[in-house]
Amino acid sequence: MHNKSVSFWSTDVLWRFKGDNGEFDEGLTRDVKGILSLYEAAHMGTTTDYILDEALGLTIRYLESLAASGTCKLNLLRRIRNALDQPQHKNLEIIVAMEYIQLYEQEENCNKTLLEFAKLNLNPCSYNTFKNSKSFRSL
Repeated sequence: MHNKSVSFWSTDVLWRFKGDNGEFDEGLTRDVKGILSLYEAAHMGTTTDYILDEALGLTIRYLESLAASGTCKLNLLRRIRNALDQPQHKNLEIIVAMEYIQLYEQEENCNKTLLEFAKLNLNPCSYNTFKNSKSFRSL
């Protein structure tokens, strides 16, 4: 029935987050990082993935409202603004990775070992060039 695949998951999973009224459960908005992930995933649908269209509408409204209110931590606010400006799948992966590493590094509960491995995984020359560029310093 609703079995369209997006990357490696099925949109069927989204039906679990709808209430009896057919709308997405407003409780979803308590998990800002989850909403941000849903926003990114919703961009990967096809023209017949209506549930992803609904999810995209919900997430855009919520993330725009959150960004306008400025009520979340600065690094999360930057992630939200970056995503709203241009979803990750439309960016060059290396730039997305570098931006994410910089934002993740600012999180209170970031895993320092994972962070170090992520930095080492990047091409050192590309990372230093980007790090010294004007666009990186303006984030």
